[in-house]
This record gives sequence, structure tokens and C-alpha cells, in this order.
Amino acid sequence: RAPPARRHQGEAMMMMSLLRGGGLVARTQVQAIRGVHSKRQIKRMNFKRLRKAGLMPTKATGEPEVFPASANELPNGWTPPPSAVPSEREFAIFRSKHGWLPVYKRYRQQIPYTKVRKVYGDQSAFAEQLAKVTATVPRRNAGGSFTTVEVKGDHVENVRRWLVSLGF
Repeated sequence: RAPPARRHQGEAMMMMSLLRGGGLVARTQVQAIRGVHSKRQIKRMNFKRLRKAGLMPTKATGEPEVFPASANELPNGWTPPPSAVPSEREFAIFRSKHGWLPVYKRYRQQIPYTKVRKVYGDQSAFAEQLAKVTATVPRRNAGGSFTTVEVKGDHVENVRRWLVSLGF
């Protein structure tokens, strides 16, 4: 018969192999393996597992709109600029010198942000419409620039397609 310490070690190893398969960690399982954990520690462990699985809850203001790809869109996401910029809008977005829409994905502390540059005109109207498209609240004047709007999350393709559908 094995000494008591080895018996508990074998049970802990068996519990570890069961937990490696996935699922959320319950307090009793954690106690059996590592000892007593606080509720905050258990929440953090479960949070990491949910984030890795892509099941993170988001603070959304509704369902985001999904825009289909236009017929002129190339596989790399480039669309030809329109012949004339629409003048009836209260805001305007100018393309880069190479013809790309100024929509970029940036990371801060491993969190993706979608950044829209070269926004001229009424930024609050643009921010309201962008909030409907992405279902998140945008941040204006991001990075100290008066022509930049930023949204949390990776919405680059959807925002580009939305801007093409508006005629930019």
C-alpha cells in the first residue's frame, strides 16, 4: 500500500488530467488540486479560459450590422475610390495617397482596436453611425488627433465595407 502523501498526489494528478480537457474550474476541484482559492482567483481562472475559447462577454449596444463585400473589392480588401465624394453627408473621410480607406487595426495591451483616421466634418454624427455599425461605443480624438475615431474590437473589414457603401 502506498503512503498517504503518494495517494493524494495520484488523486491530484488524476484531477489535473480531467481538467485539461476543458470546461470551467469548480471550487471543489481547485481545492483538491491546489488548496483553497478565493472567489476572485476562481473568477480569474475561468475568465482566462473563456477568453482563450473566444467566449468573452462584450459590452455591446446592440447587434452589429454586417455589410457584404462589394463587387469591386479585391482579395486584399482594396476597393477603387469613387468618382466623386458624396457631399450630402455631414462628415467626410479622405483616402490615403495610395487609395486605401484609412481604417486600421491597432493593439494595446493585447486588445484589438479599430482606428478610423482622416474623419472631417461632424465627428459626433460619424461616431453615432459607427456605433450602430460596430455595436460598441467609439472614442473620438484618439491619440490626440482631431480627425481620429477609435472603437474597441476588430471591426476593420466591416467598417471598410460600410464606408464603401456610403460612397467613400
